Amino acid sequence: MTAIAALSQNERTLRYIIDLPISSTEYNVWKPLFKLFLSVRDDESTICGRMLELLTRRESDNSQISSYWSSMLENGLLSTLIQIFNLSKNDDVLMSAFILFLNVLNELPEIKSDLDKIKNCFSSMLKHTRSTNNQILILLGRVLSCLSTDKSLIDSMVEQGLIETLMILIDKQRSSQIIYPYFDCLTNVIGKSYEYQRKFIYSKNFLLLIVRSYLQDYDLNLSLSVIRFIRQLVKNNEELQNILAHYGVCEHLLGALSASSKELQQVSIEAIQALCYKNQKVQEILLREHALEQLLNLLEKTNMSTLQVAIVCTLWTLCENNSLQKRDVATKIGIRKLISFYTIKSDEHLLVVTDAINELAKCTASIKINIQEEINHAQGIPYLIRLLKSDNEMLVLSILKSLQLITCAPGFVANRKNQEIILKNDGIKLLVALMMHAKSEIVQVESAQSLACIALSNNQCSTLIESTLDFSYLHLINLMHSNDSNVQLKASNALATFVYNNSRVQLYLKKQYQFSFDYFQKFLQNNNECIRCIAAFQIVVFGDLIREQKQSINTAIGCGILLDILRTSQIDDAKSAAAECLARLAHMKSASEVHKHTGVPQAIIAVNVVDYLCNLFSSSNDTTIGNASVALGFLSHIPEGRRKLLNRCRMEPDIIAFLKVYNCLPGLPPRLSIHLINEWDRYHTLKLPKLRSQQSNIRYFKVLSNSIERLRAAPQTAYAKEQPSSNLINFYLPHIRQKV
Repeated sequence: MTAIAALSQNERTLRYIIDLPISSTEYNVWKPLFKLFLSVRDDESTICGRMLELLTRRESDNSQISSYWSSMLENGLLSTLIQIFNLSKNDDVLMSAFILFLNVLNELPEIKSDLDKIKNCFSSMLKHTRSTNNQILILLGRVLSCLSTDKSLIDSMVEQGLIETLMILIDKQRSSQIIYPYFDCLTNVIGKSYEYQRKFIYSKNFLLLIVRSYLQDYDLNLSLSVIRFIRQLVKNNEELQNILAHYGVCEHLLGALSASSKELQQVSIEAIQALCYKNQKVQEILLREHALEQLLNLLEKTNMSTLQVAIVCTLWTLCENNSLQKRDVATKIGIRKLISFYTIKSDEHLLVVTDAINELAKCTASIKINIQEEINHAQGIPYLIRLLKSDNEMLVLSILKSLQLITCAPGFVANRKNQEIILKNDGIKLLVALMMHAKSEIVQVESAQSLACIALSNNQCSTLIESTLDFSYLHLINLMHSNDSNVQLKASNALATFVYNNSRVQLYLKKQYQFSFDYFQKFLQNNNECIRCIAAFQIVVFGDLIREQKQSINTAIGCGILLDILRTSQIDDAKSAAAECLARLAHMKSASEVHKHTGVPQAIIAVNVVDYLCNLFSSSNDTTIGNASVALGFLSHIPEGRRKLLNRCRMEPDIIAFLKVYNCLPGLPPRLSIHLINEWDRYHTLKLPKLRSQQSNIRYFKVLSNSIERLRAAPQTAYAKEQPSSNLINFYLPHIRQKV
């Protein structure tokens, strides 16, 4: 009866019979229909397939799914369809079968898990990739794409020849409407396993085909699918990144940035990020192709938040190995725009944005730009404080670094405005809670360092911190005994920052605790010169708290190490760190009630620190130049330092420009001694500097944005050459000098 109604193509009668209140044990309406669908007679099978399509289709997109699906599945719909894929050679029957299969997968996706129980389920479908019927190929592609979204099926699909079969099809069939779902399927497959991703390393002709044929097709759907496939293919795989870059994929991806489709722009940007992730070779190729400029231009034009996030993350990936390049990119984006990205509801970009802000905040403030003040004016501090509640440890650490940089400029120059804003926004409570109770020790010590920067030269904040929650200096001393040497160094550095120029804290610690020189000695002997700088600064600050030897000896050792690094190091970052530590020591106050001055600035001036700092002005790194300028600014208040600095400025007049750029900030009292400025002005008015011989060190500089960039530096003069080491010997204990 059911078969007769189906063959007569009377949908109304067929529905009436199916809906009759007869139990399936008395009469099963679906068995005859499925038997008819499997008929060897193509006309009967075709008619039945079309009737089943009519029975299960939705009347409209908003209507409910067909009530027949569940009973059809219970009576063997899936096994029937697989048999048709295996046995039928009729295109009409196959089309009906694929349509039914695709519809049931979309309507009831939970049935995908049942397919793994059917033997050779996927191979029966894959053999139809050889079909000459385009409609069947289109339907098959959509089915495979849909199936591949279920990761539990992918292993079986691959075992039954999916990857090899699809590569053959993609090589043979070039129609964009047919091919793009197959790329979607492959994208899902390689996302499941690194092993499946590696299969394509040995299919270089296929990869070349993608770059030279499919990436040149201007069909939007195909372009989206191919670029998504490339994005997934190169993810965390350096070998595939290099192969595709060699075949010219970079040019095509960058070309897609100018497309009118925002979606295509986005997937292209994400593909560029995946392509160059942790791959310096590909990064260099993209930079030569002007990727940075194109991405920055696109960022300036777009208001789409998702696109902005993708661009910012990709820019940072491109620059991940070059700090100067990062700073250049961050400068071009601008601090206000970077802070505005905090309003975007996404988490993936927050770390990148914060790192970009940190790169800018590392710069010493100049007459052109003061990043600390700009962050304040852009209302960025409240965003930073709110993000301290994040569960992302890397983000929290980056935020803590930001708070340190905006409250404490190079040379331990406190920013009182920013300290007060953090106080008003309850930042101190959050930081104390993190310091005392965070799960990670590194978060604890970085929180402590942030608190120390907030307390720097601010007695109100210092007192408030000590009375907030369960804050304790003892906790930092306990962290100095951590199993992690990095935590140890950071814990003692935070404590040194609390002690710096705070006689109350220093006297309190002196009564309660004493430190061993052995603790610092392991850091002083480290191969990393930046770590040695930090440790050297600490033993000067803690000089009166180290029990084995006199404060003067500790101070001499610390200052001597900093001067040695400044004098002999070949690493610019190490010289910059040494200059920054010397800038701190140049204005360190004494905690003693008897002695008003520490004597440290006078001591380092006596061993030619002024000349060594002036030599740093030939650096190409503006951070190094800024740190040297700040240190010299503080030393200019010491008569002997001022005399030596003025003498050096007379020999090289360009130096005074550096000093003024970094020490005479608008709206703030000059850090440079007014006596030095007056003496230079008087000298400059009365007598022009002498002409120097051609053998002299001639420097040409210009001030651009927030940095002074070197255009040319000739070889070092005899004046700047290394001084005899005998001047420094008294700064060391002999056995310490040998070990360091």
